[in-house]
Amino acid sequence: MDRPTGHPGRETAAAVSRKRRTWYGYGQIAQVEKSWFGVFLHDVARIYAEITVLSLPALFIIARYPVTTFVDVTAMGLLAWMTMVLMGTLIRIGLITPVATTSPGWVTLAPTLVVLRLGYFNLGLLVASFGGLGLASVAGAAAGLLWAGGFGAVLMLLFPRTAELWLARGR
Repeated sequence: MDRPTGHPGRETAAAVSRKRRTWYGYGQIAQVEKSWFGVFLHDVARIYAEITVLSLPALFIIARYPVTTFVDVTAMGLLAWMTMVLMGTLIRIGLITPVATTSPGWVTLAPTLVVLRLGYFNLGLLVASFGGLGLASVAGAAAGLLWAGGFGAVLMLLFPRTAELWLARGR
């Protein structure tokens, strides 16, 4: 049930159903009904892979940045990255409705939306990480971590609406 229904560019069926495609080997793919925990595990792996692969440039920059304090840009980046994965998963399974849109569910992996993701995820992760580092140097580590996690969460809540605007621009 990963096919988009109802709204272009969105995977609304995944948000309203517990059915997921499963591979049994030897080319056998089937639709199976999963428990809520199974759906969460299935979708967290999908969103983790999506964000991680498309954010590799930002993750490389964060990893190569020199250590400046105990709670440095790596900690900020890790918190933002994992918050992005969690929020994306909760949106995909339908537990959270994205901001400024009426359609539930996550954004499809259409080629034009992959291009959007490359810029959006990388820029967002860098702003969350380095913004958190800057805030931590002024207001303390807790404030920096709060910034990184909060920015990552807001980034993902706004992504489906951003994708809608991106697709509308192309029409």
